[in-house]
Amino acid sequence: MMQSGVIEIAKRKAALLNRPVYQPAFQATLVADFCHVDQLCHEVQYWDIQFQPLTAFSDDGRVAHILQGTFASFELSYARFHQNLDQRGAPPPGKLTFTIPGQTMSKLWWCGKETASDSVLVYYPGVEWRSISGSDFEVYLLSINLADFARYAARLGAPELDPYRLQTIFKVPNALLSRAQNVLCSLNSPAPQFDTLTLDALVEDLIGCWLAQAGLHPRAAGLHTSQRVLTRILEMVDAGEIEDVRLPELCAEAGLSRRALEIAFKDRFGVGPAAFIKSWRLAQTRRQLLEADPGKITVADVMAEQGFLHVGQFATDYKRWFQELPSQTLLRSSLASS
Repeated sequence: MMQSGVIEIAKRKAALLNRPVYQPAFQATLVADFCHVDQLCHEVQYWDIQFQPLTAFSDDGRVAHILQGTFASFELSYARFHQNLDQRGAPPPGKLTFTIPGQTMSKLWWCGKETASDSVLVYYPGVEWRSISGSDFEVYLLSINLADFARYAARLGAPELDPYRLQTIFKVPNALLSRAQNVLCSLNSPAPQFDTLTLDALVEDLIGCWLAQAGLHPRAAGLHTSQRVLTRILEMVDAGEIEDVRLPELCAEAGLSRRALEIAFKDRFGVGPAAFIKSWRLAQTRRQLLEADPGKITVADVMAEQGFLHVGQFATDYKRWFQELPSQTLLRSSLASS
């Protein structure tokens, strides 16, 4: 290969490496066990709280275990309390917070009402709250921006909905409650793992349930919207603009949930959009390897050109797709041309 060609590939590889990649990871901001209520109130992130114990300390001296953190645009928390507490305060500013009961929470006195084990509580920004809890209960908390709520409401056919007009307690079906607990229980693992699409779908279903109990009738985004985004992705792929396909941005621009796009792709092609794009890029890589001159180009060169950055994962995916390593494909191209 000419020197200019090597430089051009190096430039493309550098551009790919420097391109921001949407691969969020959970970032813990607090993981702690508390033996004193005052310490708990001081250390907890985002919330302005005051807790008053209603009973003497337990024998082991523990008051609570708290874990808080962020993932993408979500704030996630887990709390398990080991003492009766009179709780009051204000939630995070600018956020709507959904409280999902854990396995040990049967009921809770909250803002003048008694909740049940299938109740989801909603904390509004700027609105103070008060609750009284039993001696052992656990909760998961999921916070979203108010602007994000507006987008979810628009997806569900309720644009310009004021969340403050909705009830602060709503019931959820057992299946949805179990799914929420299963998704959020990752907070209890040593290295919590989350998926943006899964959390997005969970929040959308919670809000849909919330709207339905307010007498509204949420709907999914129209079929034409998902088909329009699907068609746009296909057009970009066919035009060789694969590097410009940003699924979150395309969905946001169209007011479409990632889950709706997943459903549209799987209904039409049997795979989701990310898998579709990966298969296309792998096929392009294979075609280029079969046409390449091994004396002038390497597998790494083709990888860089097609946007694959992780050698091990690329080799694994390639072999799974084509039953041979990329180096073997390049060798076959050499034998065919000799």
